[in-house]
Amino acid sequence: MNTDRRNQRGFKTNLKASIMLMLMLILVAGCAKAEQASTGESTSSTSESTESTNGTSSSDSEATSTETRTVEGIKGPVDIPAEPKRIAGLTYAYADHLVALGMKPYAMVTQVGQEMPAYLKDKLEGVVPLGSVNEFNKEALLDTEPDLILSNEVLVDEYDAISAIGPVYMSSYFSNSLEWFKDSAKVLGKEKEADEIVDQLYQKAKDLGTKVAASDAADDTILIFRLTDKQIQVFAPSDKSPDAFYSPNLLYDIAGLHAPDLAKAGIVMNEVIENVSLELLPELNPDRIFMIISGSEADNEQALTKLRDNAVWKGLKAVKSNQVYLVDNMVWVAGFGPIAYGQVLDEVEQALLGN
Repeated sequence: MNTDRRNQRGFKTNLKASIMLMLMLILVAGCAKAEQASTGESTSSTSESTESTNGTSSSDSEATSTETRTVEGIKGPVDIPAEPKRIAGLTYAYADHLVALGMKPYAMVTQVGQEMPAYLKDKLEGVVPLGSVNEFNKEALLDTEPDLILSNEVLVDEYDAISAIGPVYMSSYFSNSLEWFKDSAKVLGKEKEADEIVDQLYQKAKDLGTKVAASDAADDTILIFRLTDKQIQVFAPSDKSPDAFYSPNLLYDIAGLHAPDLAKAGIVMNEVIENVSLELLPELNPDRIFMIISGSEADNEQALTKLRDNAVWKGLKAVKSNQVYLVDNMVWVAGFGPIAYGQVLDEVEQALLGN
């Protein structure tokens, strides 16, 4: 019996060494390319409809099912466990997707350093950190022995290296974040649950719109922009990508809130985020501003100080009436899932209605 155990440990050690050697060969052969930047990535009650229960966790058990299913990703079919227990997510969105579906990742890429996204931190306690999405630690991923790795085509050049570690489902890039959520649910066999969650999220947005329409804020225009240390970026539905869906679409298209007339100010939304000059803001002159904070604390403070000292900024209607709200980039821009969007709705309701 002791000999068997030693043999098993030796086999596991040799297997890990073999995989590490394979990874090194793959990287030397051509996978040593620069990590591609994650698109769109540069506190808090969640939606009742998307709030996770203490449901099935991918870290609840070390046992793995012997049953498998075949799923089709952008790199072709891959066999995955019917009920994966050690899921590793290589893009932020998968944390939101899994938690919304009542699951918990075993390992995840992080926001900054070893920190999980703040809005999900209490749901991700004990999850193994893998480093940032652009510099995730392959050895740490290997050590987690994942039975399913979730990724998307941002990391397509890393596919060979990742797939040497475990079965990889690699999705295409989704400009519609809720379709991405549904795709994740399909892989996990939870399509019905995802449809219900999205329906409930839409209903929550419509209910918010109804409440706002009956309030003093009914006709208020709302501008969403992201502040960085170097520029201002308007965040709004894209003129060129009508199928795209992010938090502004939820607020403007589903809830029916009013955006300023961007076209009148000469702003064309080729993408959902467009750089604009501060001097254009008086032409928009919104009643309310949701300002997304992105970057380090020091950069944020420097950018905010510079903005608050600017005469153009001081003259805006929203600024003079104290209707500027600071919100988190990780939730409003990079959350890409129903929990983040539920929180967006909660924050807007609190700001506009005081509820």
